Amino acid sequence: MKVKILNERESSIARILLKQDELLITQAGTLLAMRGNLTINTSFRRSRSVAKGNAQIDRTMATESLFLTEFRAMGDKNEVWLAPSMMGNIIIHNITNYKLIVVASAYLACTGTMGLFFGVPEIKLPYNNQSLTLLSITGNGQVLLNGLGAIYTIDVAGDYWVNIDNLVAFENSLKYEIVQGQSKGLSNWWRKPQLFMKVTGEGKLYCQTHQAQHWGHLIAKKLNTKSTIL
Repeated sequence: MKVKILNERESSIARILLKQDELLITQAGTLLAMRGNLTINTSFRRSRSVAKGNAQIDRTMATESLFLTEFRAMGDKNEVWLAPSMMGNIIIHNITNYKLIVVASAYLACTGTMGLFFGVPEIKLPYNNQSLTLLSITGNGQVLLNGLGAIYTIDVAGDYWVNIDNLVAFENSLKYEIVQGQSKGLSNWWRKPQLFMKVTGEGKLYCQTHQAQHWGHLIAKKLNTKSTIL
């Protein structure tokens, strides 16, 4: 499998070349175009805890599930073009026999020989109405990650803190915990507390420059709500 990223850091598109019997697993709804002899299969995955029927977790099933599309090459010279649902950057991460932990919304695609499943039970959020859906990807191959805005890489050596709204992915060699930011003053008592992930050790950490909520507010300000009569 060969991948080429076009329009980096603006509105990236991934062009993926597949040879005979190669398999690509993508997030459903990201297909832009395709060419060649390919079979397509769409599947639905959800976390094991949801599958067991836990009533409390069932209420958040939408955030604990993922639709995936599999493209298998039935011959040589096949192309799959992918575009993430939100404008931003796409990067390629190569995994060699270790685990990469990815925010579910940042997952775009991976090599079909890799294992992809929900579950990082060590991460506990302090509030029941807050969720952080994470995927664990293992094996050998390439993973395509997409971010809102640009994605930057941090080579952690020691301690590092990141707002979870800016988190994209990190290597499992890093130890991690969720820490709540402290708000001071009466003007902040009603606001949603900020959550940070503290990572410790050595490994790669990927972050995105924009947050979904702030990005939406920025776009909304640019929209003209006044109708024009022609």
